[in-house]
Parts: sequence; C-alpha cells; structure tokens
Amino acid sequence: MLICSLTDAPWQDADLRADFEARWGRENCIVWGESQQSEFAPRTHTLSIRAVWGGRQYCHLDGRTVAVDDDTFLILNHGRVYGTSIRAARPVESLAICFAPTLVEPMHTMTAVLESGEDCAQGSADFFEHLQPHDSNVSPALRSIRDHLNQGSIDKSWLAEQLASLLRRMQAHRMQVLARVERIPLARSATRREAYRRISLATDFLHTNYAQPVNLAMVAEACDFSKYHLLRLFKLVHGMTPQTFLNRKRAAASLRATSCRSQSA
Repeated sequence: MLICSLTDAPWQDADLRADFEARWGRENCIVWGESQQSEFAPRTHTLSIRAVWGGRQYCHLDGRTVAVDDDTFLILNHGRVYGTSIRAARPVESLAICFAPTLVEPMHTMTAVLESGEDCAQGSADFFEHLQPHDSNVSPALRSIRDHLNQGSIDKSWLAEQLASLLRRMQAHRMQVLARVERIPLARSATRREAYRRISLATDFLHTNYAQPVNLAMVAEACDFSKYHLLRLFKLVHGMTPQTFLNRKRAAASLRATSCRSQSA
C-alpha cells in the first residue's frame, strides 16, 4: 500500500518518485494531507474516490473542472485521466484513495454479470462520475480513514480492511443511485439515465461555481440542454429548481464560513 503526504509527495525526490511510479496503479494508494497550493498534472488513475475538508480541491477532467468540497465526494472510474489542484487562502485537507485493480476487478465483474444477466461485456459496473452529497454509507468510512491517518500511527492491515469495506459501500451507494435514477418519471430507462447524467453536469456546475454570478443560461450550457428542458428535468431529478439548489448551496457555504471564523476568533 502506498501512503503519500499531499505536501511531501514522492515525486519531489527522484528515487522516491521512481519507487512511486513502479508501484502506482498496482497497489492501493492513499494521498492525504493539508495544502494551500498544490498542482498535480493529469495522469491515468485507477478507480478513485476523493473527499475534502475545510475548502475545495479542483479536479480537471474531460475539459471541465469540478470542485470537491465539504458537501460532496467524487468517485472516478478506473482508467480515468485527470489532474487536481488546490488554490486557497487557508489549508485545505484532502483525502484521495486509488484502489488496486486486483481489489476492484472481482467486484466489478460480478456487478456487471448481475446487471447484464448474461455476459459481463454487456453490463456496465461503472460508477457515476459526478459530485455526490455526503451520505450515511460512504462518508462515515471516509471520515474513519481520515481520523486514523490524523492519529499518526498508521496500521496498514487495518487500512487494507477499511478500503475493502469502503469499496463495498461505494458499490451499495451506486445501487442506491441507480434506484433513484430508475424512479425518475420518464418513459425509458436509457432516457432516465441520460437525463440524470446531464442534470448531474448541471449540478456539478452549481457546486463548483456557486460563489460566482450564475444564471440559468450558464447552467443549461453546462449540460447542453435548453433552459426549458433544464428546468423540467432538474425538478424531476432534484425536486427543486436550479435557483433553489444554488441558494441552498450558498447558504451552506456561508454557514461553514461563519463557523470557521467563530472557531478562529
């Protein structure tokens, strides 16, 4: 298992970087720590999950930028190429977990077979690559791993068990999302999934750009919908308008900022 500090990364030293590259993509990898300024160039990742506390970390993928913050976590599928960055006035704590392919493949294959009902090539066990709100399943596991790392005494056997458990929780979360998608009142399953995918692009845009002036046309452009279709489908997926979603996001961020100022006073 590779465990790297966000601020003392192995790629800053030639020998450590060579060892890191030899093991990267083959072992479980945890990158964790606090930083105000960090920049990691795009590279190919294994299946990964990211969480952030006290600020925002930006993931750059597919020509768009997504900000992970205190409200959300982000899962990206095996083989995804992306880079990350932090640019903040105060330290931001980031936890990134990349799973070894040998841990993921058996579960991935079983899920694909179950969902296809026949050959695994016909199924898809991919995760939804959009910001997900913290929940009662995945998020406690992420916080438990974070707390263990914060204690400074790292038990790799315990961590290995926790990563296997986290992966099972991620699969359960994926099934819950699929069930929610199938409840969207649209006629065909393929239509429901495509509507969810594109509305998720709009949701990511709102999460990432809430601190900036945002209008309906900008949100519609982010998911390639007309403003009319955006409003209709956003309500079907989230039960509220984009403006209401944006207002709630801004209120939550403002409350956190107020709490941080009170704690530091």
